[in-house]
Amino acid sequence: MPAKRRGLKELAGDPQFIPGVYNYCDRWCERCPLTSRCLVYATEQQDDAEDPASRDIQNQAFWERLEGMFREAREMLEEMMKAHGIEIDPAALAEEEEREKRRHEETWSHPCAVAGNKYAKAVRAWFEAAGPRFEKRAEELESQDRLKLHGAEPEGEARRLREATEVIHWYQHQIAVKIMRAVGSARRDGERDVELDRSDADGSAKVALIGMDRSLAAWSEMLRQLPDEEDHILSFLAALSRLRREIEAAFPNARAFIRPGFDTGDAMMT
Repeated sequence: MPAKRRGLKELAGDPQFIPGVYNYCDRWCERCPLTSRCLVYATEQQDDAEDPASRDIQNQAFWERLEGMFREAREMLEEMMKAHGIEIDPAALAEEEEREKRRHEETWSHPCAVAGNKYAKAVRAWFEAAGPRFEKRAEELESQDRLKLHGAEPEGEARRLREATEVIHWYQHQIAVKIMRAVGSARRDGERDVELDRSDADGSAKVALIGMDRSLAAWSEMLRQLPDEEDHILSFLAALSRLRREIEAAFPNARAFIRPGFDTGDAMMT
């Protein structure tokens, strides 16, 4: 008999979970050292255990799971607001939604967000064009392995190339997304919850910076293994380095932001 499903409210009260650890992560759960202490991961895993198809976006179970999660979250929010005597003014809510819409449009046009999206598109175009060269490099490594060439480490080289590719792909679009969140939160200065928004801006900018740090390292490995692609790869390295400097200048406190779990001694890596 399967174990009883734990509701969101029950899971949220479990002390093993680090509050807010999922707010400033890169969502790469397979590489994360804190999945066992993440509420979001636990919720997703629990639903997967009940129905493996529930994470398939093409399956109705996915939407049913999503609807259930939103319903539980809404019920929790309503309970908390009622306990604190908070009521929502429909007119004020509509005004806030309009402000949020304008803020979203402004973040898309921010120079750093534009640069991040430009980088993502360029990476996609390069990988589409570089397919044959990747195949050639893989064949070379396989040949080295078959011939057992002296001093060659084809398995290690193949793994390094694969991992560099995975890192670049994972952060390819996320860098721009996190930049836009940082910019959007920073634009709330002068409005309510200013301190909270500034903190969120720094935290989001830090995640973007980490993505750039790791992408730069991955591109360096790519350059080592694919020297014939030097011109293209150097352009990516230059673009990311420039964008990183701009984000560090725009969010000078981002590097010092303490991410729950990751920067508080709960993880062995960041």
